[in-house]
Amino acid sequence: MSFASMTSADFNQNPSKAKKAANEGPLVIAEHGEASYVLVRYDDFKDHWRKSKSLYDALNNKGSEFDDDFTPERVSFEGRDVEF
Repeated sequence: MSFASMTSADFNQNPSKAKKAANEGPLVIAEHGEASYVLVRYDDFKDHWRKSKSLYDALNNKGSEFDDDFTPERVSFEGRDVEF
């Protein structure tokens, strides 16, 4: 998920532009060059930040951008000497 950014002066001058940007994804509002606030749609806030999830629910999130199956490489122990 990418974050758009806007200065607090731009936000104060054009809040409708900020709302349009927040429709695409979270909008970081910066004051004096440092991130201070995040503007998100209320539905996104409810879905991701407000509701606590169990570990199972978090890992089973079907809307995640990381839905690719994890396929680790096979490890071979051939040629390794083991001493006890």
